[in-house]
Amino acid sequence: MPCYDYRGDEARIVYQNGVDPEPYRRTIDEILNTNSKLEASLCALITELEKRGLATEILPQASRSGLIDLMSFWKEHSKEDEARLSNLFHKFSEHEQDMIKKLIKEGKL
Repeated sequence: MPCYDYRGDEARIVYQNGVDPEPYRRTIDEILNTNSKLEASLCALITELEKRGLATEILPQASRSGLIDLMSFWKEHSKEDEARLSNLFHKFSEHEQDMIKKLIKEGKL
């Protein structure tokens, strides 16, 4: 990442671990984008498994097959979702929160 010091307007490169990261910025952004899509896809799949009561049956076997702890991922992801939604919900006034709750109960949201 270029930055400037007090000696002039010429940019100098700030290296990370001895490497200029700028030539790799596009690749890094593409990898981060792919990772976000994969995480969203996994979340959607596990959500659908939970809705059908199959998550507790399938996730342990999938974890063994894939050598990855999907239950830990799901628990952590669920906590992050709860925190994010709670923060969003608390931005509304008490009256607005009551309206949202009512709309949810009526199936309108």
